[in-house]
Amino acid sequence: MKEFFRRLFNLYSGEEKSALLFTGLGFLWSLGVTSGQKFADALFLLHVGSEFLPQAYAMTACLLMVMAIFFLKAFQTVNIQRIFAGVLLAGICFYTGAFVCSMWQLGMENKIFWYALKIFGSVFFVLIVTCFWTFIDQYFHLQDAKRLYSLFTSAIFLGVATTGILMRSGWLELHFLLIYIVVLLMLSIYWVRSITQQLKPIYDEDTLGMTEDNTLNLKRLLQTILASRFTLFLMAGNFLAYVLLVITEYSYLSAFDNYFAAGSRVITGEEGQASLTLFLGQLLAGVSIFNLVVGLFLYSRLIRRYGITTLVLFTPAVLVFTFSGWLVTPSLLFPVIGFFVVEGMLYIIDDNNFTLLLNAVPTKVKYQIRLIIESFFEPTGMLVSSFLISFVPINSKVLGLVLSICLLAIALLARKHYLKGLFINLAENTIHFQRSVRDWFFSLNKKARQATERRLLAFIQIGDEVSQLFAMETLISFEDRTIIPKVLERSEFLSTSAKVKFIDMMTKSRFATDTQFLELLHAWSANKPDLQLKRAIHFHLARHGLLHPDKVYYDLESTDLILKGAAIMALKKSWAHLPSSASTANRALAVQYIQQLLESQDEEEIVMGITILSVDAMPQDLDILIPFLKHPSQNISRSAARSIAQITDKHSIRYAATLLTKLESTSDSEVRQSCLRALGKMGSSSLTKEIIKRSIQFRPNERRLAEKVIARIGLRAVPMLLAITKDTSMHDRCRLLAGRVLGRLALPQLRSNLYSIVSVEIDRAYFYFYHYHALNTNLTASEEAPLKDALLSGYQSVLDFIIQILSIAGESEDCELLSRALRSPNPKVRSHVIETLEKTCENRIFRALYPLVADVPHAEKMQTYIKNGHTPLSLSELLDKMGQSSSLGDRIIAAAYKYRFDLPNWRDSLRQQMASNEEIFHHFAYELLET
Repeated sequence: MKEFFRRLFNLYSGEEKSALLFTGLGFLWSLGVTSGQKFADALFLLHVGSEFLPQAYAMTACLLMVMAIFFLKAFQTVNIQRIFAGVLLAGICFYTGAFVCSMWQLGMENKIFWYALKIFGSVFFVLIVTCFWTFIDQYFHLQDAKRLYSLFTSAIFLGVATTGILMRSGWLELHFLLIYIVVLLMLSIYWVRSITQQLKPIYDEDTLGMTEDNTLNLKRLLQTILASRFTLFLMAGNFLAYVLLVITEYSYLSAFDNYFAAGSRVITGEEGQASLTLFLGQLLAGVSIFNLVVGLFLYSRLIRRYGITTLVLFTPAVLVFTFSGWLVTPSLLFPVIGFFVVEGMLYIIDDNNFTLLLNAVPTKVKYQIRLIIESFFEPTGMLVSSFLISFVPINSKVLGLVLSICLLAIALLARKHYLKGLFINLAENTIHFQRSVRDWFFSLNKKARQATERRLLAFIQIGDEVSQLFAMETLISFEDRTIIPKVLERSEFLSTSAKVKFIDMMTKSRFATDTQFLELLHAWSANKPDLQLKRAIHFHLARHGLLHPDKVYYDLESTDLILKGAAIMALKKSWAHLPSSASTANRALAVQYIQQLLESQDEEEIVMGITILSVDAMPQDLDILIPFLKHPSQNISRSAARSIAQITDKHSIRYAATLLTKLESTSDSEVRQSCLRALGKMGSSSLTKEIIKRSIQFRPNERRLAEKVIARIGLRAVPMLLAITKDTSMHDRCRLLAGRVLGRLALPQLRSNLYSIVSVEIDRAYFYFYHYHALNTNLTASEEAPLKDALLSGYQSVLDFIIQILSIAGESEDCELLSRALRSPNPKVRSHVIETLEKTCENRIFRALYPLVADVPHAEKMQTYIKNGHTPLSLSELLDKMGQSSSLGDRIIAAAYKYRFDLPNWRDSLRQQMASNEEIFHHFAYELLET
């Protein structure tokens, strides 16, 4: 029976307690608050009349806006639990005072009492709704919200339905009703306290570590809101929806008032028996029961089936239909439908939609935006609508139709920007180590870029020398030519060592031959700088052919290696106007000196010779440089690799085998990157697979470079890339690299093969997950741990592959972002990943993937593995399958445990694996066989 109810209400195992607590809280406060609000509506019509409703709406709106200002500050400084309890306590005080007034007939004859009940009931309801959902949002993430929030909303409607039944019965007199409300609100305070003591909140990452110094002021709040288009559309939509709510409510209440002749005087004390009260109670009960059914059994399933971006269009479409029909016929049917929209759909669908859509607004202002919308924008909408229906000479139904069409258009725009809002939230909570300073700078808006430039320019004026150099390097990396004169001007005041570093910065930038920079160097040179600065100036000018050979001829015999190197480069590359015979003689002399450096036994001289050789070198010079690539000295090997990368072209393919061998054998990142650049310049599609095969041990920056290198090969590489992406015998890192390049070169081909690729990986992930949790051996926990670690690592690796390949084939700007975010310890961040995946990949893929990535109980994931037709493997079968894995770790663990259990034919199996595995596995296998 327990399992039946769990599935009926869409609960996971272990959620029963928290769901019951929040459901009970929603029922208690809604029964108390709506009893006060809905009875107040009926009493206001009976004692005051519908013609005074605009005044009540205007006063309610003004009071709500005042309260919004107070609560905006309170949400930043006071715990939400205390705010929630405080608002409930204020309700207790008000209704206690109302009870005293009703007993002593204070203010009831001059209508003040009825105005107070109507206004407070509306204000109290809005504030309680805001506090309730903000309170709940601390305990659930987005995916939980999609399943459970409709249950909590249904609890609210159960309270509303109970209110309707009470109104229909006519049992409660006014003073008994007020005492009844006070008791319910007191129980609600007790319930809030019980929840805070028994359940632990899940905080958004932006709220962790929040202090007074980094809380949002009004300016920052407005800037954050204006920077998010989705937030603007969400706020505009809610404002317009509330204008429509009031117009619709006014229209149907006026229709009911006219129909039941509610303007006639009603005897005090007999309001509960009036036909209008009974009719409203009957409608309220019927609508609430229907909403209860939709909330409990349909909403969460509709969200899962069609998504939030589809349901957000539902209410605007129904409003368009309602007002269109209302204009055609004056029957009571469309006022009843209007009542259904206001009392039903706007709560059961739109309120749930709003709570879910808030996850796409900037996380750091999420609760403030809820408060602004519910306590400022909505009351402003109420105020605007009260003026419209009071002073604008237009039929309220025509106005409602026009605004409904506008609301539908805004909902379409919000739908369009929803996914981008989610992705921005994920990106802001992720550190992008691969981004350069320039990437970060240009990701800022124009105003932020200008502010950053001003701060950095201030640093180069007043900071210490280390800070000045850092600021200069950053400003140079922006590649903004208008900034360079200011940087050059300040460089005059640097020390000699700092000037040398500054020259090196400029050498690596696109401003190395900028006229202003060259004039600065000549000015420094003319002032007879010390040797350290002179060396740097000469070497820079010589590298770019700007140093006259005659000026440095005597440096050819200098003991200073840098001055000598600059002189040799000047002979080789100078752009000075010399006779052709002199230029030829200079180059011949340079060749002699380069040969001397390359044949030297001194490491620094060899490096200098290689560096000079690479300046204006020809592809045939590779024959000289290739041997140095294998030199035992790291500096020489690096210098040779850099020079080879500069010289190589598409005709250098005969050196590819040597470069691939070096790429595989070296662990030096600089050498690897130079080899990759050289291979990329060759542009041969035959190199695609060879580069990808060697990418297993690449560092992240090397993999990114390999991706760019292979992408430059072009469409010729597409067939090979697709074959590698599908090849499960290759390591996941290799396949993922191939998939990234394929996504850049031929995204349609990747998408057309996506399901066949991902479905195999989903089965692999289920395999690892199931056997990790169902592993049954006779070993101790410590002996079993390596096998379980290998299974868990395999599961995470496959899941990482799936998420990234889906991101590459989808609409995500950062294919690694979702994968990193899915491993976040914060459930709210993980839930945003799942929502993003739902919007970017095919439904059949998402349905198969969802149990793996969602925070569902492990038992349900394991049951899914069995339902998909898979058979649990014995230990021997498990080790056999791991032995055939593309992961070296899986193969080593499988071999070790086969040896540990002395399984039949383990030696023969190991020898077969050695025929096709890498050297590391061979060493491990030999040790086992010899043992």
